[in-house]
Amino acid sequence: MVEQKDIQSPGRLPLFLDMTERMVVIFGGGAVGERKARLFSEYGPVRVVSRDFTPAIQELAKDPERQIELVSCDLSEAAGKYLNGAFIAVPATSDSNLNSAIAEEARSMSILVNNVDEPGDVVVPSILQKGSVAIALSTEVPALTKYLRLHLEKELTGSYPEMARLLAQIRKENKETIATQKDRAHIIWEILEDDEVWRLLSISYEKAYMRARSHVSPNERDSLDAGDTPQGLH
Repeated sequence: MVEQKDIQSPGRLPLFLDMTERMVVIFGGGAVGERKARLFSEYGPVRVVSRDFTPAIQELAKDPERQIELVSCDLSEAAGKYLNGAFIAVPATSDSNLNSAIAEEARSMSILVNNVDEPGDVVVPSILQKGSVAIALSTEVPALTKYLRLHLEKELTGSYPEMARLLAQIRKENKETIATQKDRAHIIWEILEDDEVWRLLSISYEKAYMRARSHVSPNERDSLDAGDTPQGLH
């Protein structure tokens, strides 16, 4: 039996994983399985193994934007054959003993386990996403996690996704013209600390970009005053 670690365990490393080609196998087609299928299928392929499926899971499986395979079977059978190719297993049946057996089988195959009633190898955080800005939250108390998420939603205004877009563009351009990473990082930090860039983002991306470019080259600001088209916005 593998000892369960709590969320605060020093062995837990928060990560952002590319799940595009990593299979998640969910056991149980009820409400919990439905919630897990809805989440994981946003990021990669999912297999749901169950005797019955909620109508919502069946509808999700018809969505061409998702990769969901439904396998109808008696869950009392050995789970191993349904775990082939799995990266994460999610035991989400109403039978805790069956869930434990599935988790043990998965670990014996070196497959990570996301438990639904206690921390497993994988803990799914509460996710807040605005454009390319993503924040993952996890605490030992779900109510606190929800509170933090709601609070951050108010703070994460429309300017942050636009700033992420702007900085990504500046970084790409700077890699071609500025040799050292130290100098590139300094410029990015100057832009972040420029209140005028933040203000302009709420008005016009182009104007904010032009202001940000002035941190890259002093000549940029002169060209902007003269009305010339700045680099990168042709």
